[in-house]
Amino acid sequence: MREAQGLMTPIMLIVMIPWIPSMPLSRDPNSVFATVLSFIPPISNFVMMLRLASATPPPLWQGFLAIVVGAAGGYASLWVAAKVFRIGLLMYGKPPTFATLVRWARMG
Repeated sequence: MREAQGLMTPIMLIVMIPWIPSMPLSRDPNSVFATVLSFIPPISNFVMMLRLASATPPPLWQGFLAIVVGAAGGYASLWVAAKVFRIGLLMYGKPPTFATLVRWARMG
């Protein structure tokens, strides 16, 4: 349990990243910066909600493309997590490091 809590810090940082550019996004929701952030899977949900709530919403195709990219990112993360879990289940009593998790994801 302690090892899992130590690995939660990078995940929480990814979750908190969208709060940092929220003011520039709300000022100019159709900028190139906002458009690019709309297609990065961990933060696309937050960015697209900010853009959709603006006075000038994004084109409809960008919303659908963000959904497709998010679904592909979710599938990829589940695939990597399944590989790590399958190998990590056999490693009993040894706490994993980040480098070990990357090595497990590349295995087999």
